[in-house]
Amino acid sequence: MLSRTAALRPIVSHHTSIASRRWLSASSRLNQAVGTPPAATVTVKKSSGGFRGGIIGFLIGSSLAFATSFTYLRNEWKVRDDILMEDFASLRATCQRVEARFRLLEDQIAKIAKK
Repeated sequence: MLSRTAALRPIVSHHTSIASRRWLSASSRLNQAVGTPPAATVTVKKSSGGFRGGIIGFLIGSSLAFATSFTYLRNEWKVRDDILMEDFASLRATCQRVEARFRLLEDQIAKIAKK
């Protein structure tokens, strides 16, 4: 088994080196024919803002989520507060009516007691 792999290894490496040389030589000839500079002279800018962009995106997203939830909760609180104030107003009106009835009854009792 080992002898087979050892025997195939030089053939495979020989064919890959020929194929890679042909590909590189064809691409350099093609670049010369078209007039484009070879790929070795092209400088590639490294993107170093990925980390900062991630932090800024996170901060913007969390700020937007906070603002949205805050306005929603504030609106809900205002609606509940308005409902509660209406309930207090109706309770005050009811208490005033009950007080008026008690005064009327006390006056009637006082008139009956005088007789």
